Amino acid sequence: YDDEFSTKSGGLVYGVVVNLTRKWITVVFRGTVGTTDAFTDRDCRLDHESFFESEDDIFVSGGKPGTHMGFTTYLCDEKKGDQDGRKSLDRILACVNEEFKSNPDVVGKDFDLYVTGHSLGGGLANLFSFKAAQLKANNDESVKYLPEKITALTYAAPCVGNDDYNKEFQYLEKKGNLRHIRIANEQDVVPTNNIIPPVSLAFKGNSKLYTQNGVNLFLHADKELTVDYRATKSSGSQLKIPKSLDFHMVTEYYKRVELLANKKVYQQTVEELYNAAGDFTN
Repeated sequence: YDDEFSTKSGGLVYGVVVNLTRKWITVVFRGTVGTTDAFTDRDCRLDHESFFESEDDIFVSGGKPGTHMGFTTYLCDEKKGDQDGRKSLDRILACVNEEFKSNPDVVGKDFDLYVTGHSLGGGLANLFSFKAAQLKANNDESVKYLPEKITALTYAAPCVGNDDYNKEFQYLEKKGNLRHIRIANEQDVVPTNNIIPPVSLAFKGNSKLYTQNGVNLFLHADKELTVDYRATKSSGSQLKIPKSLDFHMVTEYYKRVELLANKKVYQQTVEELYNAAGDFTN
């Protein structure tokens, strides 16, 4: 776990886990823990540059894709203490690429790559997965040894980009480089857009411009979950005072994930869930 420079106020913390039994490598991002993270969460301005620096980074013409400024800055700032002065994003990619390239327990054994996190961690997982898939689609040397498909599995992940970002995301889904299973609790206000006043006054940028990505497993408190594609919800539609933040907690997610009514859904593969969610090509 790369937490050497984290403080009680937060900071980007991740782990890279190699599971020899399941044959997968997982990148795990930590969620919000303090004020630094909270200020990062609240910066909803759109960054149109960091993930889309050149024409080769944009696959769908005519758009202006943008990503969440706060989350993007976490990934794209220079990592403190990195001897090569790399961005956190590049540091993590190099670590994962090296595992697929050189780890004798991994090389040639068809390991998968998963990326996960809760809340802020889920947003970072979305962006990291997208960037890795974008680089893979462009045959970038930095991800040469990664598998062709990167799968994000996120919990309570906030929206991380605008409609044009989603078009880029869908392009990579259609190409087969990217999958995202997004788990969200009913009445959790964090994985929503269009933040309502007075809470919206604490945020920079316009949350109305944001949308969700991937297949949504929408967890209910007392019945089988709903499978849908994207299914972006407004904060007002999910708000339940005073309990909305309770519904955001990991403990509540665990309880709903473990609901007996949901067990048969988990027997499906990621591709089967995509098929069940409907058409993701428009």
